[in-house]
Amino acid sequence: MATANDTDIKEIKDILTNIQTQIVDLKLSVGKIEATLQTQNPSIQKIPDIAEKVGELKNWKQIGLTIVGGLIGAWITFLLKTPNH
Repeated sequence: MATANDTDIKEIKDILTNIQTQIVDLKLSVGKIEATLQTQNPSIQKIPDIAEKVGELKNWKQIGLTIVGGLIGAWITFLLKTPNH
């Protein structure tokens, strides 16, 4: 005949077994996440270089647009000031 103390001990053992299983599952998940991070690490390290190149491209784009805008404005001014014969 099982006493109340024996059933309590069995329940605690079941809970501990469940917790141990969950810990093992968490360790496996953490291992998979670490592997993914290690795989992505080279790509992550390239982000500052890519951001710098995009910034440089953006500056050249702004300079180019300014020059094109100035040329268009000068051409329109030339057309308006030229006498129509």
